[in-house]
Amino acid sequence: MNLEAPLQDGERMLAHIWKAMAFRGALGIAFAAVVLIWPGIGLTALIALFGAYALVSGFATIGGAFSVPGVAGGRRAWLAFEGLLGVAVGVIVFLWPGLSALGLLYAIAAWAIALGFMEAGLAFALPVSGGRAFMLVLGGLLSVAFGVVMFSHPGAGALALLALIAAFALVTGITRIAYAIELRRIAGEVQQHVRPRFSVKSLAHH
Repeated sequence: MNLEAPLQDGERMLAHIWKAMAFRGALGIAFAAVVLIWPGIGLTALIALFGAYALVSGFATIGGAFSVPGVAGGRRAWLAFEGLLGVAVGVIVFLWPGLSALGLLYAIAAWAIALGFMEAGLAFALPVSGGRAFMLVLGGLLSVAFGVVMFSHPGAGALALLALIAAFALVTGITRIAYAIELRRIAGEVQQHVRPRFSVKSLAHH
């Protein structure tokens, strides 16, 4: 996998949101850890925990989308829409009266599938070069796979439900942190390209 290819515009853009990506990854891992450590968690607490996770993750994505300077409206909207999905799911989960465990599972599954397609689509909408595109697509496909499995086995029992939710949050969290590390490296490359340019300009003025 060649990650040394010339930077695409999409990669320069994503480099600005590596902190938001890392935060979302850490949030997913923390959510998974709580679910695994607390296997006897009640449905009400699980709904509140997941709703908070989806909301905070969504707002972090939206904040990241609007923190990137000089981005075309369509690309910014793509990132913002991904965040709005998380916010919408969080609000629905909180406001859905009498939400059952099955209803929560379907809400998480739908979000996982939509999120997976959005993240995989980023690789082509931005665009992103080969190796980094593969990382985005892989993370998206993993999310879609978890959503499909959740829809396929809705009656597997409470413990299986918790294990699926925790596995989804853990795997997506790890993939986001891995991508955030790569985005931080890209940010370093961008700074290295900018500094010499400023140095040449300052010398020309002297």
